[in-house]
Formats: sequence, structure tokens, C-alpha cells
Amino acid sequence: MQPADLNMTTTVTGHQLFLFVTFGDGGAGGELAEAMDRLGQGLENVHDVDGPPSDDAFERGRFQLLRAESGLTSENQIIHPAVSESNGLIRLECASLEPIKEYEIGLRPLIERTGGSVETLAGVMRPRSYTSHAMSEFAYAHAMPPGPGEKYPLAAVTPMNKIDAWWQMDFLHRESFFLPRYDENEEMVVKGHALASAMGVPGINRRLVHSPDGYGLEGNYDFVGYFEFAEADAPVFREVMAGLRDTVQNPEWKYVLEGPEWWGRRVRDAANLLIRD
Repeated sequence: MQPADLNMTTTVTGHQLFLFVTFGDGGAGGELAEAMDRLGQGLENVHDVDGPPSDDAFERGRFQLLRAESGLTSENQIIHPAVSESNGLIRLECASLEPIKEYEIGLRPLIERTGGSVETLAGVMRPRSYTSHAMSEFAYAHAMPPGPGEKYPLAAVTPMNKIDAWWQMDFLHRESFFLPRYDENEEMVVKGHALASAMGVPGINRRLVHSPDGYGLEGNYDFVGYFEFAEADAPVFREVMAGLRDTVQNPEWKYVLEGPEWWGRRVRDAANLLIRD
């Protein structure tokens, strides 16, 4: 199903690739680290950047390396071992697909030579479809901007699908799930998505990408969420996700099927990415 058929924006403002890397037993050492670092030359290393990207950096492409925090990753309804059991992640973003696709093409043989593999989740960045001015002020005007890895060392990735019943709804019906609901006495009876996740706005940087090819497609995720936060805000992230999964307070989640909730630690270079427990 295409965005235009759903009263959702069709505009694409950028591209992201999530390269989940599993290292084999052959040669995941210094030579591989050097080769991976050479791949990133010409792209901006997000690890040391404080704030949003410059126009130039976004045009050239950007990357962040993350080492898996395997003890924190959890499976959900969609079992995806190539994600949940991966050793690391390289998140790429760019105004156009070509520079980061070139990185992926260069990375894949380096990893496969070690007996490893690369699992790619691709997404496009779009303007928000369900956000009025008032909601934007509530949910995004005071949101935490991106920051360097030393300040916000943890990240989580949440791929998910909406079931067919969601996409068959009228767009006003879908939009209603993001707002609280009230009874005949004007008492709030359901928080909705916005209030269920509100406590994460000040301390968790959130980015969301959409499936490049449309929604409800076999073998694709409709959305991939990416979050960065400080160690101290890890419990807040867990609480926010618990609130979203509470279908009494957030009925939207009755229509969600989640892939693995993958956790990683941001690192500056490939040598730190290759460290194995």
C-alpha cells in the first residue's frame, strides 16, 4: 500500500540504512577494522557530532557504528535472528541513497570473507503525517536533539509492522489513536500514543524511517525506529516502550507486530566495533 492511498505524505527527505553485522571466525581483527574505517572516509562520523547534521554532511552521508549490547536485546513477535543475534550495527543516513548504498556494497564482501553476514534494513525519512502544529509543539518542539556518543552512548532499534486491519482503516480513524480519549464526563480514559510516550521526549532522541516501497508488504518492515540516550535514561526508554505496549492505555499497539528490540553501544571506530565479549 502506498502513502498516497493512505492520506500520508509521499515526500522523501532522506535515506537510512541499518547494516546489522555478524562477524565470522575468520579474520575479524585489525585488517578488517582498517578496511572498514577506509569505507567511511568521505562520510561524517556521527559519533563526535553535537546537534543535527549540516546540509553538507547530510549530502555527503553520515555513519554511526554500534557494538551490540546482546544482554539487553529482546525478541518480539517477529523473530529475526540476523538482527537479534548480530554483533554490531552500522547506521547510515544521507540525502540520497547512492553514497550509503556504495558503503553497503563495499562492506558486504569484507564481512563475508570472515564467514560473517550483513542484514540490511532500509528506510526513507518523511515529514510527519499525523502531526498538527499543536501536536508538533507538544511532542517535538522540546525534543532532545542528537548528541555525541560520549554523551548518549546507548541506542535501540525497533523495527515493526502494522497489521492489515490498521491499513484498512479510514485515515481519521488511524489518526485518532495518537490522541487521548475521554468519556461522556470528559474524563480521560485512554492516554493514546502521544501521552504514553511523552516522558521520553526530553531525554531520548528519536528518529523514524518508513519502508521505501510502501506499507503492508511481505518481507518488509513498515517502520524502523532508532533511539539514542544516556545510560541514566535507559530505564525511561524501557518505561516508554512498556507504556506503548499497554494496549489499554495505547490501543494503537493492538495493531503492531514488533521485530527484535535491538540494543547497542555507540563506538567511534571499527576497532571498537570488533571487540567481542
